[in-house]
Amino acid sequence: MTSELDRRGLLRLSAAATTASLLPAVAAHADDLPPLPTVEAYAAPPLVDQIAISPDGKRIAMISQSGDNKVLIHFTIAENKPNYIGIGPAKIRDLFWADNEHVVITNSRTTIIKEFVGYKQEFLFVRSVNLNTREVMTLFSKEDGFYNIVVGGAQRIKVEGEYRITASSYRMSPPNLCLFSFAPDKPRGHLIVEGTNDTQNFVLTPEGFPIAYAEFNNISKEWRLYYNTGIPGKTNRFSCIYKMVEPLNMPVLEGLGRDGNSVVVYFSKDELKGEYHEIGADGVLQPALDVGDAKSASLIFHPSTARLIGYSHSDDWVTYTYFDPLMKKLVSLLPQVMGQKYRIRFAGFAEDPRQMILYGESATDAGTYYFVDATTGAVSVLARNYTNLPPEWITEKQPITYKAADGLDIHGYLTLPPRKAAKNLPLIVLPHGGPEARDYGDFDWQTQVSASRGYAVLQPNFRGSGGYGSAFAEAGYGEWGKRMQTDLSDGVRHLVQLGLVDPKRVAILGASYGGYAALAGATLDPGIYNCAVSIAGVSDARSLLDFELSKTQAFDSPRILSLKQYLGDPKFYNDISPARQAENAYCPILLIHGTDDTVVPISQSRKMESALKAAGKPVEFVIYKGQDHWETIGSARIDMMKAALAFLEKYNPAG
Repeated sequence: MTSELDRRGLLRLSAAATTASLLPAVAAHADDLPPLPTVEAYAAPPLVDQIAISPDGKRIAMISQSGDNKVLIHFTIAENKPNYIGIGPAKIRDLFWADNEHVVITNSRTTIIKEFVGYKQEFLFVRSVNLNTREVMTLFSKEDGFYNIVVGGAQRIKVEGEYRITASSYRMSPPNLCLFSFAPDKPRGHLIVEGTNDTQNFVLTPEGFPIAYAEFNNISKEWRLYYNTGIPGKTNRFSCIYKMVEPLNMPVLEGLGRDGNSVVVYFSKDELKGEYHEIGADGVLQPALDVGDAKSASLIFHPSTARLIGYSHSDDWVTYTYFDPLMKKLVSLLPQVMGQKYRIRFAGFAEDPRQMILYGESATDAGTYYFVDATTGAVSVLARNYTNLPPEWITEKQPITYKAADGLDIHGYLTLPPRKAAKNLPLIVLPHGGPEARDYGDFDWQTQVSASRGYAVLQPNFRGSGGYGSAFAEAGYGEWGKRMQTDLSDGVRHLVQLGLVDPKRVAILGASYGGYAALAGATLDPGIYNCAVSIAGVSDARSLLDFELSKTQAFDSPRILSLKQYLGDPKFYNDISPARQAENAYCPILLIHGTDDTVVPISQSRKMESALKAAGKPVEFVIYKGQDHWETIGSARIDMMKAALAFLEKYNPAG
């Protein structure tokens, strides 16, 4: 592997970087403004796909990209001499260190394993790579009666001073979920515990003792929590300590509690709704943990002890609250080290959490990774994500709030084009997917490239979005294609009233549920948009439910029930399905879809194209072979954005 990535400036290492030198400089005069960056400068995958620090805090590994091929880069922090291992066009989903010499890489592949499940889906494969010899070991490849796939990911444990990798897979017969541990360089593993076909996930101590597991029976709709009272390292003795009948809002087993003996469970039903509780061997729920709005909280577990040590909330940016005194101190020091206006999040820890990877952004920084050693005060740059993107062409999102037609407050973000007067601007409405997801105040390549072309960009967190509490999420139930949709156009009207946006120059672009919203905007909400771009969008409610049903074979599966909550009354499915309302399309539509999409099948876009053509409506369709729902193939992502911008410029020009 050549050092092409390094020669192109995609890797920046500086052991002696000071705080002042961490942020890129901004041009002082308009004459110094660099030329408009290419679409590739924004849309190409960032330098860092995955990044991890070794347990001893001395080495870094990261997954980067050269063309459509992934590259594993590893180096010793003190030496700053990167080594490269080509991986090929893999879809990498996770990276961590198995020990101080091996890294574990998880990738996915879109395929059908007929004996396992009879439909196309993303399967996970986990491999351990010896960085010295480059030898690769695939988990479960030598286990009789197992496919070499992994269910639920992998993690590192340490048994009597020896590092091991744990992962789960289904036995072929009977189809029970089995938890194994593997030495980093041995293809045969050790069975830790065999669950059942209903088992969801396991919780282990850092020494590899399976302290608990959860399961859900899709027939009885009963969720059960099992606790292990056996002797660590010798016997397993599981007994059910808690159960609940709940077809949809089942509890979630999160991890180890604060004392290392209890486990933490999230509840989303009845009087326990929106609460985290620790549960011990006696099955008694401890008082609810004080984590603020639990619906939008994420628990944090210690990198070595695996115990609960705090939680985070993601609002405009992530905030951390720790129970652990050391972590409290580290969080308090971040603004002093990185600057008050610098947005920082933790990206990885060594076994000693004082040695860490930080990720930061600012108004002039599209994303940089740092190594910080709080024991010495050392700070060094590891990598910059967008080295071809001048800081002068980065424009920050502005948080905004406006009223929906029924008075509900809608929070979102407005991004204005750089160096244009904020008056009568062309607008792109960019709704997120999910729909129970949300947008944040972070760097967003799609927003940035659109703004650089002269567009204002509105990202509304419409009702039904996550991150605003249970009531706001539930306000979206039954509002798919209704108020969830008009929340978007209410935002347009708000910006028009402020004089920021030209009402005659508005377009909509979105992916997944956002792709549905784009199609609905062009068919169900007349007179707002000049054109619509749908990326992997839903076009027909009934066929989407049929697709989900084909995977679960259960009308009352959690996924089906959740989708039905948002879709509302079935008698209105045709009314909220753009493919069924194609004759009402009032503006040109661009459809974009990948053939390997296992979340929203490409048949949704094919159905929309056929309906629009039958109705005599303008439509274009771009298909990307092999592309998945997450736009993993970088070249296709770039080409997709070029096609979308060309379409927008044609029907909703910024000039």
